[in-house]
Amino acid sequence: MKTNFIPEIPYEHLVKEICGSQWRSLPPLEISAAWGVAIVASVLDGVKPELDEISSHLGISSRLLFPAFSNLKAQGIFKDEKIFADKKELESEDLLTWGYYGGYASGATHYRRS
Repeated sequence: MKTNFIPEIPYEHLVKEICGSQWRSLPPLEISAAWGVAIVASVLDGVKPELDEISSHLGISSRLLFPAFSNLKAQGIFKDEKIFADKKELESEDLLTWGYYGGYASGATHYRRS
């Protein structure tokens, strides 16, 4: 059985808070939620919303981040600047708001543009 080693990442505390301390062993759909939290936190900290930039910032292969990043991008999360509209809630680590972003990244929740 082949496993991918995932090192500790920036925003580890937040990912654990949202997805649990064993987030690395989650099934693919749920681990996309964890990656989504890390991706959104990166963008909130000023990283360009581009896969290679985020991959480099997190120290994680873009291959692992691709499904979550693609779901966020396809839903317009970066284009509509939704992250910055939710900045206050995200910075206060509002679990419901972070949970929505995890859902967007996994494809379980869909962002409705106003």
